Amino acid sequence: MMRHAPVQTATNTSQSVRKGRRRLPRRTAARLRLLRRRANTLKRRARRAATLALVGVMAAQAPLTAYGQFGQAPMGQPQGLANGVVNNGLARLAEINNSGPGFLYYGVNAADRGLGYIGSYMTVGGFIPYAQDDLGGFWSADLRGHLSVNGGFFSNVGVVRKQLLGSGSLLGVGVYWDYDGDLYQYAGEGNSSFGQFGHVYNQVGVSGELLTDWGDIRSNGYMPVGTTAYTVGAPGTPFYQNLVMCQYGLDAALGGADLEVGAYIPTLADWAGMISVGGYALGNDFNKWQTGTAAGTGIVPWFGGVYTRLDVTLVNNWDFSLQYNNDSYFDSTGFARLTYRMGGSRRRNVPDQLEQPMMRNEHIVRAHQTPEIAINPNNGSPWQVFHVDNSAATGGNGSVEAPFTTLAEADAAANTAWDVVFVHQGLSRSGTPYAGTFEFNALNQSLIGDGADYSLPAVDCGPINLATYSGQLPLLSNPAGSSIRINGPSGGGAAVANFDISSSATGISATGPLTAARGSTVNNVSITGTAANQAGIVLTGAGAQLDGSIRFTDTQITNATTFGILVDGSTNGTAPTFAAEFNGTVETSNATNIIRIQNTTGGNIS
Repeated sequence: MMRHAPVQTATNTSQSVRKGRRRLPRRTAARLRLLRRRANTLKRRARRAATLALVGVMAAQAPLTAYGQFGQAPMGQPQGLANGVVNNGLARLAEINNSGPGFLYYGVNAADRGLGYIGSYMTVGGFIPYAQDDLGGFWSADLRGHLSVNGGFFSNVGVVRKQLLGSGSLLGVGVYWDYDGDLYQYAGEGNSSFGQFGHVYNQVGVSGELLTDWGDIRSNGYMPVGTTAYTVGAPGTPFYQNLVMCQYGLDAALGGADLEVGAYIPTLADWAGMISVGGYALGNDFNKWQTGTAAGTGIVPWFGGVYTRLDVTLVNNWDFSLQYNNDSYFDSTGFARLTYRMGGSRRRNVPDQLEQPMMRNEHIVRAHQTPEIAINPNNGSPWQVFHVDNSAATGGNGSVEAPFTTLAEADAAANTAWDVVFVHQGLSRSGTPYAGTFEFNALNQSLIGDGADYSLPAVDCGPINLATYSGQLPLLSNPAGSSIRINGPSGGGAAVANFDISSSATGISATGPLTAARGSTVNNVSITGTAANQAGIVLTGAGAQLDGSIRFTDTQITNATTFGILVDGSTNGTAPTFAAEFNGTVETSNATNIIRIQNTTGGNIS
């Protein structure tokens, strides 16, 4: 029976060799050396193969190096390996650009007149998915920053949830906070401290969309918050504070909603072409006009409009939109938008639009009219007007919002050349006429009653009619003296218009000299006497020579018991250049003193 103990034999042999220092036969030793060399060769080849494989993997995943960017290989490195790095790096960039996440995009919105804004703007935006809920909804942040050509910054920050439905459609809902600091878009308008009258606004928005293979349905709601409107003056009145306005000022953020339906265009299928039609309703009735013909109504009544938009994807990364709007408030507006999106367009199919920002108004819609102040062409300064209304609360400052209640208050305040005192009807026609004497204190001042037309000249915007209503004129009465007195020389160039004067000792009196930049005028005034010793018009030197000019037009004098018209040069006579003209009617109960002219030494009295 044979025994097999190879391990023991090998051990014994090894021990016998060590103990006895016995040498292996030459043929056996040579064979062992050959086997060892072959094993070492195989090990070196295996290590080399592993090294090359590792280098290949690293090169495929590495970004471009400096050598790869210039198309050169470092000394001692094969040129083929450098080219591989370059090609792999470019391939990676192309992959990101064509099918990457597409978080970021930028674009240009070109608009001369957009919907409630002026000027073009540039956009940098990001639509960044960050979570998925248990119901399969994808949550994303919609972030947009804009810079307008007017130097204004505005932005939109939104949270969006989108979900794919079983029908293959996509349902999206978003909530936004809009900040609009583009307040410089009306630069160059206005001529006063109000400037271009732009303001910063904030807004909350809600958006919804349903996207399908055939088209889309979208809707947006816009709700301005905080201070949403600023005004200067009001429609139907030329007044604001103590100023006269060429046009009133308005700057308001408009709230409202829009709704659109879009459909893909078969002939533009290669460009994902879609045509959308929709409508919008906008307005601001949170704020009401306080004065003027529109008092009590919203500063921007609600109005509706329609729009249409064409959307196409020109090439994989470029989206283009062209929109036209039309409504009764802004008329025709629109924009053209070109957007470049990293990672390719997100409009070509429904699943891709999980990463498509919501379509909505990025600008807060503004209603705007820059206020313009009437400038007196005679001195280059704004017209200054003091208001009188005896139906107002006492203690006013003479502005249209807080008028004086007596002529005496206005008389004390109006002490500068070209000042205007504007008298409202108030309670004067219902038993409380304006009492006392109004006396002109400086050259070229005006005393004007409401109820009939009267125009002031203005630089750039022509004559401005001051009348705020058509009706009875304010009533003046002063049984103890004159209702209106023009004292020269300080009162020269006075203008009086649109009054009824009753039961005054003298309706209008004037003393010379009346020399001024303009002649004194009286227009559309009726003077009625009701008792003895009442005169209509008295012109006298009163210690000074009558000079300058005064003209009465459309003036009626009734029942004057002393004089209808008296012109008395007194002891100094009248200057050769003095001119007085009367165009109207005079009726008195004293036939000898209807018109009396005495002590005149020159001039022209007509």
